[in-house]
Amino acid sequence: MAIPNSLTSTAFRHRDQLAEGRSRIEDRFRAGLPSVQTANALTELYDQVVNDVFQQSLENAFKNGAKRQHLDRLTLVAHSGYGRCDLSPYSDADLMLLTPRTMASAAAPVAGSLVRDLTDASMDVGFSVRTPSEACSLAWTDPKIYTSLTESRFLAGNEATFRHFRDSFRKGAKRRWKYLNREAIQVRREERRKWGETIYLLRPNVKRSRGGLRDIQLVRWLGFATHGQTELSQLYKLGALSSEDLETLRRAYGFMLRLRHELHFRSKQAQDILDRPTQMEIARDWGYQGSLGVLPVEEFMQDYFEHTRGVRYVSAFFDDEHRARSKTANAIEHVLSHRVDKAIRMGPTHIWVAANKLESFAKNLPDVLRLMQFANEHRRRISHPTWQAIREAMQDRDNGHPDSRSVDAFLALLSRPGRLAPLLRRLHELRIIEQLIPAMRRCRGLLQFNAYHKFTVDAHCIGAVEAATDFEDDESAMGRRYRRMKDKTLLHLALLIHDLGKGYDEDHSEVGRRIAGDVADAFNLDESHKETLQWLIHKHLLINEVAFRHDLNDSDVVHRFAAEVGSVGRLELLLVHTVADLKAVGPDVITDWKMGLIEDLYLRTRRYFETGNLPGENDPALDEHRNEIISLIQSQGGNESVTQLVSELPLSLLRSHSREELADELCLVGQWLSEKRGCFCDGVVEPESDAIRFNVVLRQGEKRIGMFARITAAFYACGLGIFRANVETIGEDLLWDSFWVSDPDFAGNTPPQRIAQISDVVRKALDEPDSPVPVPRKVWKTKGNSEPTSVNLLPTKIIFDNDTFDHQTILSLFTYDRAGLLSEIAAVLFQQGVSVHFAKIDTHLDQIADVFYITDAKDQPILSSDFQNEIRQAILSVI
Repeated sequence: MAIPNSLTSTAFRHRDQLAEGRSRIEDRFRAGLPSVQTANALTELYDQVVNDVFQQSLENAFKNGAKRQHLDRLTLVAHSGYGRCDLSPYSDADLMLLTPRTMASAAAPVAGSLVRDLTDASMDVGFSVRTPSEACSLAWTDPKIYTSLTESRFLAGNEATFRHFRDSFRKGAKRRWKYLNREAIQVRREERRKWGETIYLLRPNVKRSRGGLRDIQLVRWLGFATHGQTELSQLYKLGALSSEDLETLRRAYGFMLRLRHELHFRSKQAQDILDRPTQMEIARDWGYQGSLGVLPVEEFMQDYFEHTRGVRYVSAFFDDEHRARSKTANAIEHVLSHRVDKAIRMGPTHIWVAANKLESFAKNLPDVLRLMQFANEHRRRISHPTWQAIREAMQDRDNGHPDSRSVDAFLALLSRPGRLAPLLRRLHELRIIEQLIPAMRRCRGLLQFNAYHKFTVDAHCIGAVEAATDFEDDESAMGRRYRRMKDKTLLHLALLIHDLGKGYDEDHSEVGRRIAGDVADAFNLDESHKETLQWLIHKHLLINEVAFRHDLNDSDVVHRFAAEVGSVGRLELLLVHTVADLKAVGPDVITDWKMGLIEDLYLRTRRYFETGNLPGENDPALDEHRNEIISLIQSQGGNESVTQLVSELPLSLLRSHSREELADELCLVGQWLSEKRGCFCDGVVEPESDAIRFNVVLRQGEKRIGMFARITAAFYACGLGIFRANVETIGEDLLWDSFWVSDPDFAGNTPPQRIAQISDVVRKALDEPDSPVPVPRKVWKTKGNSEPTSVNLLPTKIIFDNDTFDHQTILSLFTYDRAGLLSEIAAVLFQQGVSVHFAKIDTHLDQIADVFYITDAKDQPILSSDFQNEIRQAILSVI
């Protein structure tokens, strides 16, 4: 038993050595040790432990009968991050034991002992045993192995074996450079798809997301196959990197490596995700102060995005330069090209500037913008040599006031969809857009620090332009509306600048209106276009506010909205702008429900402009729709009381589902109300939204107050999450409430018996109003299950509106969501004696926007400021 005890004590010694070494290095890191030196110190620490364990493994093998001459032929190699000496505190150690083919039997006990003892010492190890020829052969067939072995470093053993492997590997890579570069780029592309194609992520992975450390490593991998070198300084000496690109990568590498060290030290584990709480802590600890309207954390993330933008830019061009190209394809491109003006040629897929004119052309901003105009109009990619020359020339250009030719060329570029968004991104990278639109400079990399927006302000604005141009090939109604706009310049310009007012204390729409005026003046727009641009920016949230927060059945709502818009032309401009803006916020933001509300508001308003009729007035199509539903009900044996319901249904319910669905639901409701004399509750699974829609219908009588609170409490007691709700009144006495809920117990596949069980709970809560309110079930939560409230930087807003209606008060609530919050707010309204006549509940990610049409116990609007404040404080107490 002596050997196991010896091994155990050795493992403890190495574990302590790693722990104490990390602690000492962290102290030096906190005292200002640069990130590269920190990585070197960590590498030396790992080397000490690994070499010690390796030597002990060799001794153990020798004691167990292995021949010394065989063991002396073994070679231990560090590769990947460990090989290039840029370890972070809890990085894994990738090791390879090289052995001559005839000595493979001697390697097995050494490998087993080495892995066991390093694992016992709490080191994460990636390990393989290979002959030099096996290592090379595997690398040529597996790009992940190849990219890892490009960063190989001799650790211990037979140095001649390592040199033999390294020389063979380098020569083999150079012979296969086209294939290996193509495969390395493809592997990185797949990784980016998983971890983030854009650099502007709310919670980036500092290693794997786009613009992170992995993209710097990609430059090294491509450099190895093409030039036989991975060191950036050597690639610069060989002319593969410019001095500016080298400096960009070095600065970014230092920043990103420091950040990765910070994440590891803070979490005491391998952690590469930069989440929101950690962003705030690092911004504070690194001394970021913030500025007017910009939080310290947002200033820190601007620096982060500036570095990732530079890495993405350099690595993209390095990739393009080192990607294998077909000589035949290049020849065909040139043979089939034609001249579009004295300097520009255009082929089947690319457009470029003639080499003898490129130097002077690249320095001329109007010419560059004209080239982009051609590229956009004809949907061609700008060739790499042309763009590289432009990039280098523009970096040396003075940022003066743009001349009229540049402005005209930029407006011409904005006039067509084509490849507009990618070209705008390139102009933004060159800082040309901010020369034309100075307000863009302040929003570069400005993070909207909430979970609703997924991208920085500048990325979101260009993304909104892209969302609009995508309508060009869309066969939907939105696509037709976009295509029939004869001049799209104003729309694209508005989308490009619509959020540039973010980051100030003042409302961003107000600031944006002034920015739009400045842009219009700088671009010499006429007064009509200037007024439209300012109006569009100032009111770009108007459709969202009306469609998502108001009762579209109310003729006053539509009339006020139509008066604000003023014309069909402005209505369509605002509509396309709104939808593109929502699409650019993030994935799944614009749901079918939201799109239905937007479309509903658009159709009602357009009909008012064209006929003068408000909702419910002289609408033959609506009458026909009602008659078709009545016919379907009668064919199912529905009685007169059910058909009477159809005539009283509000427009929102009539248009919410198909005629067949609505007829079926009305027959069920009518039968229940006539037979049971209680409330109706039933659920329908909606697979496309992974939700259940519950309809709750009841005669409210005199007990109007508290019904909404009891319904929400019942759902919460069943463990459901309510993320959307509509409360409608049919006639004078019938409430029809629709709730969209998520059921964590049956994600996307709730069985009928579960729906029946929930319906019974809701019916009991309403049919027995004097019974206790259902108690929420207890749910176990683990620490760290959610982000701390310290990251919730957006203020809670509780707004009372008595200007829109004379008969009801509109209560709007904006805050961060949590389980059961809607139920608690509904309970507060009940306790305050408030009646809910209409409601729209919308949840996205961690934020809610709830709107209630309310009255007091006497069915009057709530005008008293004291009562409003009492309600506000009660709601705040539960939030």
